[in-house]
Amino acid sequence: MINKEFSIFLAFILIGLIISFLFDFFRILRRVYKTPDSITIIEDIAFWIISGIILLSGIFILNEGKIRAFLFIGLFTGILLYIITISKYFVKIGTISLNTLNKIIFIPIFNFINIILNTFSKIVNLLKKLVLSTNFNLKK
Repeated sequence: MINKEFSIFLAFILIGLIISFLFDFFRILRRVYKTPDSITIIEDIAFWIISGIILLSGIFILNEGKIRAFLFIGLFTGILLYIITISKYFVKIGTISLNTLNKIIFIPIFNFINIILNTFSKIVNLLKKLVLSTNFNLKK
């Protein structure tokens, strides 16, 4: 009995680590991509829904839906372990990695798309000028 509860306790430490990792993932996204408040609200809702699903799934799958104090002690232990040990490094490395990825991949792609759209827009404007400036005199 105690062995099973200890295993569940360790699983909830892992769940706490996973939820903390997810929280930092959203923190990294906010640091790299400056988004409007409406997007931030959507991200917050997504975080809480995903966290809730993870937590409730853990409670139902691992402990048959029984809410016990040691589950939350394990959860908070996992969160504290993550914050104390990994969080600072994960956020720093994740931010640098995503910024680098943006510079290498996304910014050139967006620049290329922008060049194509600008070129297309100039061609359309030129065609409009040609059509409007040409005096089609169909009546003879």
